Amino acid sequence: MAGQRTELVALTLVVLTITLAVMATTNLTGVDMKRDMSNPALVDPVTMPECLFSSCWDYDAPPPAICPLVDGPCPNNTQASDNGGSKCGMKQYTKECYCNLKTGLSCAWSCSWTVWWDTEDWFAKICPDSPALRLDFSGLPSCARNCLDDASFGYGCLTQSSNCFCSNGDLFGCQDKCSTQEEWRQIEQWLQDACDISPTLARSALQQGYFYISSEPSAEPVREFGPPSPAPRKALTWGEEFILAVISLTAVIGLGVWIYHCAAGRNRQQHCKVA
Repeated sequence: MAGQRTELVALTLVVLTITLAVMATTNLTGVDMKRDMSNPALVDPVTMPECLFSSCWDYDAPPPAICPLVDGPCPNNTQASDNGGSKCGMKQYTKECYCNLKTGLSCAWSCSWTVWWDTEDWFAKICPDSPALRLDFSGLPSCARNCLDDASFGYGCLTQSSNCFCSNGDLFGCQDKCSTQEEWRQIEQWLQDACDISPTLARSALQQGYFYISSEPSAEPVREFGPPSPAPRKALTWGEEFILAVISLTAVIGLGVWIYHCAAGRNRQQHCKVA
């Protein structure tokens, strides 16, 4: 009996040793794979928060050439977006270029507010020193400075970044508060610096009250329709979306309470009759 116990203990120790060895190997392999699929000097747009309406990357194609595309550490297998996967992309951007873009996230502007804010957080972690993280309104004339600052924040650009303001492209009518040519010249110059747009587009923005930027640097902004409401891809401000969410939740709760009372007992059935 003692011999059988000894053999059982020995067998258990062998199995445990093999299990721990396999787990350690798996963990190391996972760490190595994760390390191999990332490069601190590169930015992989496939790692952005998921959004069905984003054009920051695509399946079976490289991302938009907003910066020179370089070969990243993503392996050429089914996990790569180039082959239909969603783990990583084979073509990536250098941080030196991407983090200095003023509107590198414009491709994600079609996403919901919550996804957009998550995307801004993703960008801030990757590019903590990017000039796009904080929009400086001090270069504006006093007649438009506070107006644009407050209107942009109220619309939903809570981080006050150039990514948000410039992707939205709405001046909120603040330029009309200025009356001199010099003030308009200052706004025009500020738009060029803040959003990295051409003088022609900046002048058009002053006249129209809005502007569009393109995710492709070589493409010219084109407006095919008449002036829409501010930020056509975000028809509602974040506050309006929140109010609608609260109203919807209240309606669902109210319906649930009504159904509960209707089903609570026969003595309440008459309250369920529809006149």
